[in-house]
Amino acid sequence: MARVTFILGLSGSGKTYLAGKLKQETGAEVFENILSDSNRLAALSDWLGQGKDGIVDEVRFCLPAYRQEIVQKLSQIAGVEMHWLCYENDLESANWNVIHRKDKGDPEGHIDINLRLHPHYEYPPNAEIIPIQRI
Repeated sequence: MARVTFILGLSGSGKTYLAGKLKQETGAEVFENILSDSNRLAALSDWLGQGKDGIVDEVRFCLPAYRQEIVQKLSQIAGVEMHWLCYENDLESANWNVIHRKDKGDPEGHIDINLRLHPHYEYPPNAEIIPIQRI
């Protein structure tokens, strides 16, 4: 049985860090930007269809409307288990991390993204909630 682990959270919550850590621990492949690139979604589907584990790191999956399509598509693949890891909807800590990143800063408007997503953030059913650690 293949397992896909979805990592959700505001920008600066630690999604990319956790995805890398899980990849090292489990050997699962990380898939990013699957909402903006249909080839990446197809690659994830093929990967899972081969019985291999995957990790998806996506800020927009904080919103139910974005999750619905992916859940529907992956539910069509036999033997795929979906696991949800969600960082707390902690706008203050997430934005603090964005501001204090040593490697990135906020060149892509992540604080603005957080301000738009924060009021609508919903945890999926059965999600494991993770506190945001300030860096």
